[in-house]
This record gives sequence, structure tokens and C-alpha cells, in this order.
Amino acid sequence: MKTELTRIERTSRIVLAFLVGILIWGAAIDQERFTVSVMLPVNLDIPGEYVVLGSYSDSVMISFTGTGWEMLSFQLGSPVSEIKTDVQRTQEHAYPSVSVIDINTSEINTPGSISVSQVLPGQIQVSVDTLISRRLPISVYTSDFIPARFRFVTVEPEFITVTGPASIVLGIDSVSAETVNTSSGRTTASLAFGGDMVAYSVQSVEILISDPVVPVAELE
Repeated sequence: MKTELTRIERTSRIVLAFLVGILIWGAAIDQERFTVSVMLPVNLDIPGEYVVLGSYSDSVMISFTGTGWEMLSFQLGSPVSEIKTDVQRTQEHAYPSVSVIDINTSEINTPGSISVSQVLPGQIQVSVDTLISRRLPISVYTSDFIPARFRFVTVEPEFITVTGPASIVLGIDSVSAETVNTSSGRTTASLAFGGDMVAYSVQSVEILISDPVVPVAELE
């Protein structure tokens, strides 16, 4: 005699079959090895007396290889966000100089059997310069374009310290303040932007401008 299954029994069998299928699929997937490639930024660590002027590549493509479930967990956890590498001082006497940096992946911590299978590019080139500081005078410009040497001009501070790559700092003779309106008398002026790689010891100066008084002889 054939017994008809109830709705609950039919549903239970469908769910069971689905779960068994998932387990079989999961077991098969976990036997396969997959490769996932991600683009990661490169964080350069250099000695304090040097500075990186530029890099021919600021990111690299890293390929990770591992089994199915490990790779899924690895991707969801996102344990690797950047590549750190050291820039060694070169033996050259002239700067700036170009250094070739090998991308070091040995410090990347990967769980289980996941490994780094490929790095592109395996090397990057960086331009390195020495970091120096100089004391430079402040240049003052007025809105009426009369040179400051024809006026009484007081600047506080008169000199500031400029720090940056030697190839840039050695080419600077003075630091310009923003254009000053002569009618303002005493004013605070910001310093002209020197670029992302140059730092000033102060960001503004106090300027006092007055025109010389020329005596006029009385006519008899």
C-alpha cells in the first residue's frame, strides 16, 4: 500500500536534499585551489635624513592562492591592506638618485595554506633625495607694485627655516609672502605655498609697511 507523504515530509526531504547538495558542492570546492589578485598600495619606509621625490609605481598587483573556503574567509576578512617595504640608502654621492626596490612579501601573514603566488611588478623604482633645512629671508610684495626697498618694511620673523629635498630647497633664495595692501599698515600675511614636499617653520609673518617722509623745502 503506497503511503502519501505529508506536506511537511515533502518539505523536509527537499530541504535535506538541498543541504546534502550544498555539502557535496562545498567539499568539492574545498579541494580546488583558487587564485585571487588584488591591487595594494606600497608604503615606503626610508631613513629620516632622506625623502622620496617620486615613485614609478605606488601600487602592485598581489596574487593569493588557496583552497575554496580558505580563500573565501581570507577575502571577507581583508587581512592585507598594503605592502610595506624599506628604502635602503644608496652608496651614491650625488643626489637625487634612483633606487630599485624589491617588493618584499615575506612579511605578509596569510592563514592556512594560502600563499602569495605572484607579484607584479616585482620591483619598483623610486627617486631619493637628501632632506635638508635652510634659513631663508622673507620677500614682501605690495599691491601697488612699488618695490619694498623704496619703503620702510619690517617683517617678523625676518628669516624662517625651510625643510625639504635638497634639489628643491637649494633652488630657493627667499620665501614670498602674500601680496600686502599698503593701506593696511600692519598686517598678517600668509606665506606662498612651496609645494607638498617643502615645510616652513611658520605659516605666516607680521608685516609693517610705511612710506618714507620726504621733507619739502619751503619757498621764500
